[in-house]
Amino acid sequence: MTTVAAAVVVVVTGSGNAAAATPQVRSGIEIDIDDTVFTTAVCTLGAVITPSKAVTAGHCGEVGKSVYDRNGVRIGSITANLLSRQADLAVISLARGVHGRVDAVDYASRFDRGQPVSKNGATSGFTTGYVTDPAFRKRVARGFVLRPPFLEAHTTVTVDSRLRSVSGDSGAGIRSGGRIVGILSSGTDRDDTAFAPLSLLPPRLR
Repeated sequence: MTTVAAAVVVVVTGSGNAAAATPQVRSGIEIDIDDTVFTTAVCTLGAVITPSKAVTAGHCGEVGKSVYDRNGVRIGSITANLLSRQADLAVISLARGVHGRVDAVDYASRFDRGQPVSKNGATSGFTTGYVTDPAFRKRVARGFVLRPPFLEAHTTVTVDSRLRSVSGDSGAGIRSGGRIVGILSSGTDRDDTAFAPLSLLPPRLR
């Protein structure tokens, strides 16, 4: 299945509010990641896995990019990205003083056809659905960016689901049984959503 990466790229019109109070971060909030000098990728924070680490989608930003909340407050930076290893996952190291609400995470989850799943995306909010193809398969996701080559494609290992997602929901945590089991990678207008299992995140990065 070819899907569309669900990040939003917006044109930067002003500087962030660096003087704002240090935020409490949690899964499901909007995060803004520098894309170019003039553009920012809008994604979703998928899971806070430790008091100092969080996870989002790998296609949302490269290693070294700063991560901001929707108020322009810097909350951390991307310190690991597994997209080149065909896992659409990126680790955010939270900035000093930023407090994360740690999520229950299942790194060993297996998936079954029809298994209920849900997500809380920064754009479309909370939606529920189910797994349609539980196999870990390599799939191609395509998206538009405001920099050369403008059209991007990346191959990632994902699980398929029937779950509504739209642009800006990239990186949202996929929940099953009360735990986050994956990170939203891409979706289509037919409510087909692919997610990267968190079992693909190496133990050294957890």
